[in-house]
Amino acid sequence: MGAHVGHGHGEVSPATAPSPAKKRKHNPNCIPTSRSEALHGTSTSLQLASPFKKPRNAKLDSPATEKRLRRYRPKPPQSFLEVHQRATTQRFYVLSRARAGTSDCPEERVELTGSTGNIYTVVITRQPTCDCPHAREGNQCKHVLYVLSRVLRARYEYVYQLALLSTELKEIFAGAPPPVSDGKEEEEEDRGGKRKPVEGDCPICFCEMGAAGSRAEAVVWCRAACGQNIHEGCFETWAATKRRQGGGGEVTCPYCRSVWEGDEDMVKKIKRTGKVNGDGYVNVADQLGISTQRDYSTYSRWWSGHPSSYRRGDY
Repeated sequence: MGAHVGHGHGEVSPATAPSPAKKRKHNPNCIPTSRSEALHGTSTSLQLASPFKKPRNAKLDSPATEKRLRRYRPKPPQSFLEVHQRATTQRFYVLSRARAGTSDCPEERVELTGSTGNIYTVVITRQPTCDCPHAREGNQCKHVLYVLSRVLRARYEYVYQLALLSTELKEIFAGAPPPVSDGKEEEEEDRGGKRKPVEGDCPICFCEMGAAGSRAEAVVWCRAACGQNIHEGCFETWAATKRRQGGGGEVTCPYCRSVWEGDEDMVKKIKRTGKVNGDGYVNVADQLGISTQRDYSTYSRWWSGHPSSYRRGDY
């Protein structure tokens, strides 16, 4: 007999299967509030997760640290040692020095001639440069190393760097001899032509004038005014180049710019003008008795067998 289904008051309807619980959809912005909720993926009390915030960078709050333009060298590489040996054993002649840049980031422009008589320009700045062929190939040339080590007397650990910080530049220039470029240093000094003691470094080659050696170099001095001493060969190089740059004129003292007095034969030699060679560099080798052929005795064995790769320049 089938079950009777009543429709009246108090009658009970047949039991029906309970509807399944709805599974709560996962909300990526909500986090579980209990361990069981974390395991089963459900929560009766959900908290809205706050958006992720990156931690505050302390470096952004401090003054910006200057970045070196080239990788720091913890020690000098072998390639540097070979070039540095040439820079400190060969003779160079500084023709002019001029400070530039700012007080926060100073720099200096140095014009010099090398062992073959070519004239190059070195700029000591955050990334030192030279217009010689070797430097133009991306190498650290002997002219830059000479200026840093001999002219500016920089600390050795700065000399082998490919780039310098502005703080390092300020330290270098603070300890370097001042440029002798405009004669102002001697304007207020005695201009009676009294010779000063032969001591200290030559202002052109930056080698010591009073150093004892097997061959004492001839020294000339300004008889017209300041009395300063200069190596004769260095003075000839400097004066010949300055006359060429100025279109002729009188031979003057590198210190006080007075017209040079005495040494007539030397002055005549200087008054020949420099020539522009096939590489586009002004060359004063003929006037000064300098050979245009490079001496490879201080170069590495590999270089001596491959000089043609840089034969256009004074490397």
